[in-house]
Amino acid sequence: MRLPQCFAALVTALLLTPAAAHAWTYGDTLTTIWRPLPNLPVLARPGDAFTVWADAPSTTTGWSANLLYGGLVIPGTPNGGGYVTGKLRWELSYRVPAGTPEAIYDLVLTSDTTPADTSKHAVKVLRAYQGDYYFAQISDTHLPEHTTSDVASFSVNDTTGMADFDAIIDDLNVLHPEFILHTGDLVNEGELEEYLNMYEMGRAKNMLSRLRDPIFVVSGNHDQGGWKPTPPPDGTSKKNWWRYFGWPNLLTPPPDEPFHSQDYAFDYGPLHLIGLETYINNGSYDSFRTDLYGAQSFTPEQLAWLRADSAAVAPGTHRLAFYHYDFGGTTATGTAGANFSQINPAAMGLDGAIWGHNHGVAEGIRTAKPFNLGLQAVIDGRRTFRIFRVHNGVMTPGPMHHSGGTAATPTDSLTLLWGGANDGSLAALDATVTNRFNETWDHARLTFVLADHDSAVRATGGTISQVVRASGRLLVDVDLVLPAQGTAHASVAPFGPFTAGVGEPGIGGVTLAPPAPDPFIAGQSALTVRWSQPRHAPARVSVFDVTGREVARLFDGLAPAGETRTNWDGRTSQGNAAPVGVYMIRLQSLGCVRTARLALLH
Repeated sequence: MRLPQCFAALVTALLLTPAAAHAWTYGDTLTTIWRPLPNLPVLARPGDAFTVWADAPSTTTGWSANLLYGGLVIPGTPNGGGYVTGKLRWELSYRVPAGTPEAIYDLVLTSDTTPADTSKHAVKVLRAYQGDYYFAQISDTHLPEHTTSDVASFSVNDTTGMADFDAIIDDLNVLHPEFILHTGDLVNEGELEEYLNMYEMGRAKNMLSRLRDPIFVVSGNHDQGGWKPTPPPDGTSKKNWWRYFGWPNLLTPPPDEPFHSQDYAFDYGPLHLIGLETYINNGSYDSFRTDLYGAQSFTPEQLAWLRADSAAVAPGTHRLAFYHYDFGGTTATGTAGANFSQINPAAMGLDGAIWGHNHGVAEGIRTAKPFNLGLQAVIDGRRTFRIFRVHNGVMTPGPMHHSGGTAATPTDSLTLLWGGANDGSLAALDATVTNRFNETWDHARLTFVLADHDSAVRATGGTISQVVRASGRLLVDVDLVLPAQGTAHASVAPFGPFTAGVGEPGIGGVTLAPPAPDPFIAGQSALTVRWSQPRHAPARVSVFDVTGREVARLFDGLAPAGETRTNWDGRTSQGNAAPVGVYMIRLQSLGCVRTARLALLH
């Protein structure tokens, strides 16, 4: 292949560049663990079982799995499973032990014959599936930057796209969505691993672990397509994706799982989410195994999988499809189909479909039912994200937001300022969050990393969700509300001696069940609040509004060991009907604080 003169000169210069000038190397390629992955995590509560896919000989013995978080090591409880001959892999089941703190964990899998393998950011332990929450969408990060390798201005040392993604990560880590959906083009050129020593996918995979919440990624045309002017052969990017984010047997799949694309689904309560991979394979990017992948996605095989997956979902479940773009598939003559010709949310029984690809797409019709919404890019300083608010599975899309501010607010639109080093060196710490978005974030969370001086801790300006003590540090999660166009302050400090085993949040012993019914309609029935504690002790149960003001006190006295129930009639302590809105139930017992949200209607 004859290269353009400017590109040939660029390649020559790069090949002559000392390795130390851009000493990137492989990230975490797949070895034993094939699922869960940083781009395809698992959600589980204490007591729930989850499945690990492992690539190892069928004769392997001695499997064990551990969950790692901040120095905390939690052994998974074996729950069966074995080698599945028809899928040519192990499917091992492990149960999350009771009392496991809420966090996103690294998974470490070992056996008698395979080395220890770690899948970072792979298991999210939930306290419970929330009925009222939000999740985020991002798209088109194009890591590490957006210039393609066939132009003279390309530089292997340019990481501007990583800075754009960092700004998004900083905001989402405070907003605390239940999960994040990435709708493709994670990297800019999927074939630049060994070639030019760019290792884009390795660096991208490392960046995903900076997020404090689970992220589900689907591939796009830049992830699974190479540029025709570049030397790597067709299919290089697809194979690179498989060894970092997918499964190497997709080209020749096993008999019981005859799929060539990485399409998947997962559930969060009554919401079913469907991720589809997309690509262009008509020669403008790649032209790899067109007998399998056609001119572009979606293939008939993908659509058949989508129909079967949707048909298996229980009635009453809400459905959302997320993918990079509806490129239109392949016509009967082998040419590319028309954009937006394959996914019809209404005909497919979807509540909505979301996508990316069009970096400057205009805001869609968010009130449409079903909705069909594009999202602008993260790359090129757009730094776009969208929040979807969910109540009992029903999704309400929010507007597009942009991290990084505007000319009038040149700093980040969400600014977190710590009062000192948040690295475990301090016993007390405060933080200030400035929210320049015109939207209130009622599920925000800050994680304080403090020195463990064997003291109990308390928070001001927010509610302690849990405390994890490990390796001489305290990891204190503080939930707070960030008012629109406002500022919130929170602090954590010691206040007395810590007594082990008495139910500090996240350590065990004290539990608060989700209030029921949710939503709660005042006047129709009473709201039931259930909690339990390990021994006879004082307890207080209160209702707070989103500003942190106590609205009603439901229980304040001695409670027995085990479960206790109390009710709320929807009235304030003064006997007035509480306004419609979101409220927080707060339980205080044995030095522990537990919270749960609910919606009040009339």
